[in-house]
Amino acid sequence: MSQHFTATDAHPSIMDLPSVLTALYERAQLPLLSTAQGPLGLFVRYLRRKPARGLAVIYTVDEVRSSHKARSNDPHRAVSLTLDEQALDGALIRFSTAEAQEATPEVLDSGVLRVPDLGISVQKFPADEHLPALAASCDTSPQSQLFLALQAAAHAQLHDAAWQLISATAIPVRYKPANRCVIRYHLQLAHPAEKTSRTLTIFGKVYADPDQARSVQSLQQQLYEEQAGDAPLLPRPLGMIDTLGLTINEAVQVQNTQEQAAPWDILRTGTRALQPQLERGRGGAITRVLVPEEELRLTAQALARLHTSAVRPNEATPRTGSKEAKRARERAALIAKRNPDQANEVQRLANTLATRLEQLQPDSYLPAHGGFKASQLLFHSQRVFVVDFDGFCLADPALDVGYFLAYLRPSGLWYHRPGMRQWFEAAAQVFRDTYHQALLARGVADTDVQAILVRARSYEAALLFKIATRRVNRLNSPRPQELATMLHEIERCLANI
Repeated sequence: MSQHFTATDAHPSIMDLPSVLTALYERAQLPLLSTAQGPLGLFVRYLRRKPARGLAVIYTVDEVRSSHKARSNDPHRAVSLTLDEQALDGALIRFSTAEAQEATPEVLDSGVLRVPDLGISVQKFPADEHLPALAASCDTSPQSQLFLALQAAAHAQLHDAAWQLISATAIPVRYKPANRCVIRYHLQLAHPAEKTSRTLTIFGKVYADPDQARSVQSLQQQLYEEQAGDAPLLPRPLGMIDTLGLTINEAVQVQNTQEQAAPWDILRTGTRALQPQLERGRGGAITRVLVPEEELRLTAQALARLHTSAVRPNEATPRTGSKEAKRARERAALIAKRNPDQANEVQRLANTLATRLEQLQPDSYLPAHGGFKASQLLFHSQRVFVVDFDGFCLADPALDVGYFLAYLRPSGLWYHRPGMRQWFEAAAQVFRDTYHQALLARGVADTDVQAILVRARSYEAALLFKIATRRVNRLNSPRPQELATMLHEIERCLANI
């Protein structure tokens, strides 16, 4: 545990926040971890600072003497602390150490601790002041609203209403405080007539805004039904609990997880499946760059199917090049402020890029994923599944192409590691060529496809600016050489337009 701060006239740093959090729980006479056998520590799992959205930090509460490898990832040991925008001056904290020491928290009915005057909020999972349905979305007791919804979802997936839900467990897998949480539900089912039992996994996603949940689920249902005659490119929607803003969807089921199983029999995330692989010879020299061609082809074909879908998200608010130009300028301003020695180059590239984005005029806006990258893909049984349609919108299809290619770049590229440039260029070419052919096969004119690929370079550069802001948002120390490589990559995109 961090030592309690003593310089009362100073301002606490981010490193002091565990002490702030611990002191608040002590004053509220609430335990951080009731099962602890020794002194407790707070270990950072997640940290983000975004303009106008404050600072969010998630800690794991564990015994100080536990090893890093043994440290529990149990979400019920997670404690999050958020500082409102009013409490921050950039990455600096406005309130003083004395004010933090004297603060008396308000304990809300949800279990959230608040200090409104200082803009501090502390909460133990599943309490979340701005995601109030999270606790109910994790309540799998037989009398809960969730339990009945999970049983109905199992009936829909198994096409048999005779299955009875015996028990369920909820395991959060991706949690963004005050925003949303993805939950994996493990179900134990019994069939009285057949005297058999089985397990089933499905996924839920709870949103802070129930209207967003309804919109996302409705669009996913339309996409799924549109492709009923073909292998759907997304998992099947199984319903939702409207009052909670909780959507429920089929999991990509794993049939064989043995070590001897073929690669396609094992569920793989896109980030794993699209990692660079190199063959080396004597002295470590690279003899061959291995590109996951089949996975890239499946991904490109799925994107072509999405871009030619008849489903129409909100037509009143397409995601235009002008909107991306605004975001590029905002991201560049953040980067420039954090990296003053490179500020002029950052602003020069951002202005050139923004001007080009503002001039983009596609013939029509088409259905687009809005965040199409490897982490939104699952590979199994010679198929790719696309998930997370929160950003589904009408946009220039070049947005998705540029998004995918920007994030396809391996991290080793930023550090000039051998083979990374060759791997990326080869992988990007497979993706572009397959996407081109897939759109042609779906009736899109060759000139239109080529125009999409040209425009994608601008979006690719814009998303590289987004990648460059990660160090800023995570409050990491600047790395001038890494940023210089990213700026060079943006320059390459703009030069190829």
